[in-house]
Amino acid sequence: MNTTSEKLFQHALAHLRTTPPDYFQALPLLQQAAASGHPEAQFQLAGCYFYGNGIAADIPEALKLLEKAANQGHLFARYNLLQWQENQGINTADLLDSYEQLAESGLLAAQLHLLEYYQIQHHTDQVFKWASRTAEQGHPYGQYSLAQYYQHAATPDPAAAHQYYRQAAAQNFPPAHWQLGNQYRYGQSVHTDWEAAAYHFRQAAEAELISAQTALGEILLHGGHGLAADPATALAWLKKAAEHGDTHADAILAEQYLTGRHSERNPALARSHAENAAQHKHPLALRLLGDIYRYGLGVTADTVLADQYYDQAAQQGDLIARQKQLAAEALKANNTYEQTKQQVLQHQHIEQIYQKAFSCHYGLSTPPDYAQAHRLYLEAAKQGHNKAQTNLGMMYYNGQGVDTDMTQAAYWFEQAARQNDTMAQYNLACLYYHGAGVSPDTATACIWLQKAIDNGHPHPEALLKLLQKWRQSIISK
Repeated sequence: MNTTSEKLFQHALAHLRTTPPDYFQALPLLQQAAASGHPEAQFQLAGCYFYGNGIAADIPEALKLLEKAANQGHLFARYNLLQWQENQGINTADLLDSYEQLAESGLLAAQLHLLEYYQIQHHTDQVFKWASRTAEQGHPYGQYSLAQYYQHAATPDPAAAHQYYRQAAAQNFPPAHWQLGNQYRYGQSVHTDWEAAAYHFRQAAEAELISAQTALGEILLHGGHGLAADPATALAWLKKAAEHGDTHADAILAEQYLTGRHSERNPALARSHAENAAQHKHPLALRLLGDIYRYGLGVTADTVLADQYYDQAAQQGDLIARQKQLAAEALKANNTYEQTKQQVLQHQHIEQIYQKAFSCHYGLSTPPDYAQAHRLYLEAAKQGHNKAQTNLGMMYYNGQGVDTDMTQAAYWFEQAARQNDTMAQYNLACLYYHGAGVSPDTATACIWLQKAIDNGHPHPEALLKLLQKWRQSIISK
């Protein structure tokens, strides 16, 4: 590189920085500078050829220019060449050494790429390393990932997690606002403060994070913990979330339209929302459909169908549905009431164990206690509680309160998956695909992933894309 090529490049750069960029003036200057060996000019010109900016797209020429820039030590040129190789089907694992070199040279893009790769591979030490490095550079995803590490570590550090969530949220990173909202809502490492929760949920909701829209609507509906109720705003957020397919928002709206508590009663609309959520096995929605058909609310009463919905809701852990089953049994002229009563009491006892385990696991209004969570999950899981089985599998997967054990994780995921728990089916599919705790088997992975979709996983579109990718990998082999 010489003084002339640098002057040519700076003139070209001035034209590129106009709005819109003046490629007509910039390209001849870039071409002259690149021909003189200017690495940044070669890199910028490669971008023009890649995207057809001011010139006909020419991928081979773009790659040649990237190679020239990379050979002169241009870090982003080297990174883009690696990205191109991945896009052509080369596995990331085969390029790790090259990515590591760039990351160790301080290239943030390479560090973030390694962070995401190791998160998928569940390589905790490497996740911590690259989350720390990117967080040190002030990147919100690095800060968020470091917060996640501290929150879910074998020995959690809720205060550190909260600190890094706040740093990421200060840069308007929506998932960090979502996590802070949950911390203030449930008292995770902070005092319960729904006004603070609403602030953070709103930041995430306005950034189109659908779960945050539902959470904001839910706490505004009734208020409490320092937050004034605002039913009108709550319903607006819930409707917005429901329009985007959020099942919990559908269930809450169904209850509102059925009871008329904060809106006009509309049994038909209530049934529509409940049916949407019931497709995803939402317990409240299933129970509400039971009520609709038991009492003939906008439909012809059908006690048989009502009992079926109550039973499905009860299987998803809805204790009120269990009580309704018991009440219905008491009205029947048979001798099964006592037997049903004992079954209901047993289910209630198991559900209470699970709820206590969940609070210990996620630190709801109490510091996280993984040992206690594991003990209680195991107690409920052995009695067939599907969500306890799923969460027990997650504890083994993440090494929370126990040593990381993929075989045990796979075992408990399968127990829950056979009861049609969609999260367990998805988790088990991933274990089969990656060969973690089980022998790698993409065909079996596809079967479980399809079951998760068919049984109402809350994110079917994402799973369908993944299923298509996995099936394509089978064909490619």
